[in-house]
Amino acid sequence: MEFQYVYNKVKNVPFISHRNAKTLYDFILKHKPAHILELGIAHGTASCYMAAALDEIGHGSLTCVDLTEMKDHFKPSIEEQLNILGLNKQVDIHRMKSGYNWFLHDAIKSNSNNPENICLPKYDLIIIDGPKNWTIDSSSFYLCDKLLNENGWIIWDDYNWTYASANKRRDATDGVTHRNLSDDELKIPHIKAIFELLVMQHPNYGNFIIQEDSDWVWANKISNSTHKKVTYQQSYSARYYLIQILRKIYKRFK
Repeated sequence: MEFQYVYNKVKNVPFISHRNAKTLYDFILKHKPAHILELGIAHGTASCYMAAALDEIGHGSLTCVDLTEMKDHFKPSIEEQLNILGLNKQVDIHRMKSGYNWFLHDAIKSNSNNPENICLPKYDLIIIDGPKNWTIDSSSFYLCDKLLNENGWIIWDDYNWTYASANKRRDATDGVTHRNLSDDELKIPHIKAIFELLVMQHPNYGNFIIQEDSDWVWANKISNSTHKKVTYQQSYSARYYLIQILRKIYKRFK
């Protein structure tokens, strides 16, 4: 399914910008991942672009994971958007009571059902867009690493997001109570800390893309990599910055 057709259908539904959506869509067309895992889906708008790209290349599957309680929170839902586009067959949706780390637990256990009792990797691309919390997402990185194929990629959203920037009218974000956090935990971007202190220092990751203005970061799994390459990407489109401002305002008041 062509990108522009999907964009015309879902362009008014958050939370992915035109630039990030097109980047993700084109990446899938180029690299043709067989299996994609998306952790944290909200309305499933990014999921629609990925499903469309898989439909365009004619193969591949997308597994989406989110909290059970979020199913009725986001309207339209991922199910509704996929149904409109006719892309339901490309996507397997899992709703978890406690979060996506328990889905990862189950996946690792299932993929370890072999004589060697070693987890066999499955996914070529993983997108992590959940609580944005050091405790939760540092664990999710190591769990995802066990499930990511060599030469696969992981993407994180909300690279610069902080609890301090969250809507002051709410006491918690994704189940994390703000008043229970220290000053550093409130002010420091958790995904950025995970990326710099864990991902970039990991011996199996060697290619990194930092998209500061779009709040996305990428890491490429290359076993025992001794060469670390970091690419910084910037967009200077006024339209893009306007979309990002509106996106942040929407997140504060959702």
